[in-house]
Amino acid sequence: MKLNQNQTPFLDALIKYVNEKISPFDVPGHHLGNAENKFKDFLGGKAFKSDVNAPIGLDSLPHPTGVIKQAQELMADFTGADHSFFLVNGTTSGIIAMIMSVCKAKDKIILPRNVHKSIISALVLSGSIPIYVMPKIDRQLEIANQPTVDDYKRAILRYPSAKAVLVINPTYFGAIADLKEITKFAHAHNVAVLVDEAHGAHYYFSKNGPISAMEADADLASVSFHKTGGSLTQSSVLLLKGERVNPVEVQKSLNIINTTSPSNLLIASIDAARHFAATKGQETMDVVLELSKYAREQIAKIKGFIPRGREHFLQKGCFDYDETKLVIELDHLDLSGFDLYYLLKEKYQIQVELAETYVILGILAIGTKKEHLRHLFSALKEISHQHYNRNIIYPRHSFSVSFPFLLVRPRSAFYAPSKRISILEAANQISKESIMIYPPGIPLIIPGEIFTSDLIERIKTYKETGITMLSDYSDGTVNVIDKENWKRFSSYQKAYLDYSSKRITTPHNDGYMMPFEGDEHQATFILLPFRKDTWRLGAKPARDAYKEVVRAIVKFEPVVVGIHPNIYDAVAGEFSNIENVSVIKVKYNDAWARDNAPIFVKKSWKLRTVDFRFNAWRGDEGGLYTNYYDDDKLASHVSKKMHLDSYYIDDFVLEGGSIHVDGKGTCLVTEACLLSKGRNPHMSKQEIEETLKTNLGVSKVIWIKNGIYQDETSEHVDNMACFVRPGVVALAWTTDRSDPQYKYSHDAYKVLKNETDAEGNPLEIVKIKLPKPMYMNKEEAKGIRGSRSNAKKREPNMRLAASYINYYQGKNFVILPAFGVAEDAVAFEQFKGLYPDKQIIQINTREILLGGGNIHCITMQIPEGRKGELLL
Repeated sequence: MKLNQNQTPFLDALIKYVNEKISPFDVPGHHLGNAENKFKDFLGGKAFKSDVNAPIGLDSLPHPTGVIKQAQELMADFTGADHSFFLVNGTTSGIIAMIMSVCKAKDKIILPRNVHKSIISALVLSGSIPIYVMPKIDRQLEIANQPTVDDYKRAILRYPSAKAVLVINPTYFGAIADLKEITKFAHAHNVAVLVDEAHGAHYYFSKNGPISAMEADADLASVSFHKTGGSLTQSSVLLLKGERVNPVEVQKSLNIINTTSPSNLLIASIDAARHFAATKGQETMDVVLELSKYAREQIAKIKGFIPRGREHFLQKGCFDYDETKLVIELDHLDLSGFDLYYLLKEKYQIQVELAETYVILGILAIGTKKEHLRHLFSALKEISHQHYNRNIIYPRHSFSVSFPFLLVRPRSAFYAPSKRISILEAANQISKESIMIYPPGIPLIIPGEIFTSDLIERIKTYKETGITMLSDYSDGTVNVIDKENWKRFSSYQKAYLDYSSKRITTPHNDGYMMPFEGDEHQATFILLPFRKDTWRLGAKPARDAYKEVVRAIVKFEPVVVGIHPNIYDAVAGEFSNIENVSVIKVKYNDAWARDNAPIFVKKSWKLRTVDFRFNAWRGDEGGLYTNYYDDDKLASHVSKKMHLDSYYIDDFVLEGGSIHVDGKGTCLVTEACLLSKGRNPHMSKQEIEETLKTNLGVSKVIWIKNGIYQDETSEHVDNMACFVRPGVVALAWTTDRSDPQYKYSHDAYKVLKNETDAEGNPLEIVKIKLPKPMYMNKEEAKGIRGSRSNAKKREPNMRLAASYINYYQGKNFVILPAFGVAEDAVAFEQFKGLYPDKQIIQINTREILLGGGNIHCITMQIPEGRKGELLL
């Protein structure tokens, strides 16, 4: 501590003001206690004389410049913070302010499910989206402890766009998180750490207990100084450390939710409590910890009562335990915890903090005296004598706590129109309230989540077994969104219907993942080219090349060929003599099945599709043609024709060629493509990564900067790098320093060499030599017609994005492009080495290359599904 802590600037100023002979003409109207009332008689005149409203000399809490500022600086110095803010609306105001300061509307915040209701209020006020981690349940005491460090780490990795992680430290019952490790990991991923430290003010008093939020380098902590620090009820402190959060934003948030008439009694009590903590806190807490040890030793001798401390909580997986929480488990008593709570107060004048079914909790703090404990021991002995029966065995409750589907943000749910219905009729309704069960103190549902029949049955069971339910109403009704009278519901309707009728949420939530391309396929899907403004000579040379690819694939698996109505009658018959081929008539704008067909995800043998938006590779920001509406509808059409459930992603543009997965949780992408202005400019890199994880079922995304030079797709990854198999990546390579591709390839190599896959294994990188730069010639360009759809103009000397990486593989085969150049043979030998157990078929695909892609771009694998399932 750098400042002289042996001072109380605000308290001193208040005392000085009270001792002056003031003639008051301001509020409050009792005017220094000159109005008589019974409350004044009870408290005494000095309390009323101290109840003044920010007169000259006592500073302003919303804009402190004088003694409040000095007192807050002393608090910051004492706690190891950079800034402190006094709170007179309780820790609730601090929790709301710190979330509002860090999270704006639609920002994500990671938090444990056993949150205080003030945090739900903060979600409503800020508009942020909760990402829950489940605390560990102590089924013996029937209480919620902490999530593990790994739980927080997984959530941070899964949601890289999250702005903050909130940790409750300690829990009501004293469970401590490894706050230092959580903070270190969160900060390494640019995530702020907010701490609900309501029950941990005394951590700043002593070095012998758990570390404080500020010692753990958390960014913000809301601390109830009134709970264990000695100030008056409702007085708390918000602490800020570091530069991740702007103190001006914190003060602005506080000014929104704090009263403009703060109680100077509360502010003075904070100033005095800090002074006591700084000057006598260590020695006082040493006494409290000794009393805690003494209490457990004595209670352990009384039949029917088991004091639970550090040993118990560490066995239950907690990182540490707060010994000032006196947790007493009931054993063989004909009383519940709730019965004991009331008995202690009504018969023995002993007030404990709270009760659960088989537990009571007492708080030991700086005001605890030994005679208080002796009084408790005496009462427990008498209760034991009267109520202990060794034949009594407590029934244990079974908890099955899961997260309902969050359809609507808590803020939107709060403001939506409402109706009250019987909880028995609430299935598939969207909640407008929280329903909490005690024990273990976890919300079963919060605003914006959907009731299910299973959840309703659980609620009925909990009620029947005597578990306490906390909700807005106690008459068996619940508050839900009135969908029929909510104009905004139309934007949620598709997701609502998917969930309510089919329990479809997201691929990640539902356990689906995009499988590896080299696994077993049911078939391959291909579209035939027909555009005259992309393909030369009416697309006939390109169709011939496509047919060669089809002939190669059908040696190993069926091929479904989609043919546009404009050419169906003319060309469908060309496939009649090719075995293992089926044709369908379907509308599309161009023949790139990799990019406009659905992406298939899999769970065991079950298949679903993911239908991303398609805008012809950048839409109005350089897209390759302007009318792409049939392309955008193709995925939905194919999904329905296959009778597969589909995830419709209405706000995210993605082509299949812009991703490559290993089937084990890893995805390759390029920044040049996914961060391009014409795809998802409203999203950050972290939000895009999160969307990929949600909708592909992957857990890690590896970003390389560029793809192939002048690839008109904005450099799709499937032309640059791909998984040969899990753990092995093939990378397009050149040693020609004069070629711009040289930097692209070498930069990508550096990234991949330093990366690991989703399972933490290093990647093996195989360099695949590129052909020398290739260009469209005059004759080729001459055969391409213009059109009204503003397709990209193809001109002589346009560089072509030729790459051997743009190949297609199945379980037993590889279809490899060739370009009629010397490097073709080199590539063929390389691939024979890469795939010793697969047949390599090389096809000259220059005609496909002229259209802007290659073999991988024109194919989409349909993974193996249920046996005998009809596909198309």
